[in-house]
Amino acid sequence: MRSLKLIIINALTLIIGLGLMSGSVSQRNAEAARFETVPSLQVNRLGNFRGQYLTVLYAVGSRPFISTDASQINLSQVKESRTVYLTADSVTLPPVQVEQEGFRPSYNIVVFVVSNQSNYSWVNADGTTPQGMTASSNHSASIINSINKTDVDSFVSSSGQDAVLNVNLN
Repeated sequence: MRSLKLIIINALTLIIGLGLMSGSVSQRNAEAARFETVPSLQVNRLGNFRGQYLTVLYAVGSRPFISTDASQINLSQVKESRTVYLTADSVTLPPVQVEQEGFRPSYNIVVFVVSNQSNYSWVNADGTTPQGMTASSNHSASIINSINKTDVDSFVSSSGQDAVLNVNLN
């Protein structure tokens, strides 16, 4: 009889514990989204591209192991995108909030694309469009360059979140 009571108590404890855990998980899902701030970026050496558009993609992607061609970057998701008209040799972009999703990185690459039109749309080498990218017929670029999140993180750790990260194209 004593062991039956012990089994029932253990079973009830397990049921109550699982109920509490599931309640805490549902509360976690209801929390506000977490964001990571990308500092202000100053993109330089744009003088030859006056009259064109700079599109900056804050994305999750990967680079090929062998190729060094920036156009061979494979983007799986574009988290944020900013486009500006180029009128000078440099342009400063304000800080950007990029949403984090669970344990996935908020972004791991920032891609800079100069195009003749404002509606640039990234297409991977296999013809797929990354999640979060608005599809358009404009896939031509005058120049493509990128930096890694690790470069941004080391800049922030040495200079602070309010500093402006300089990026030179070409």
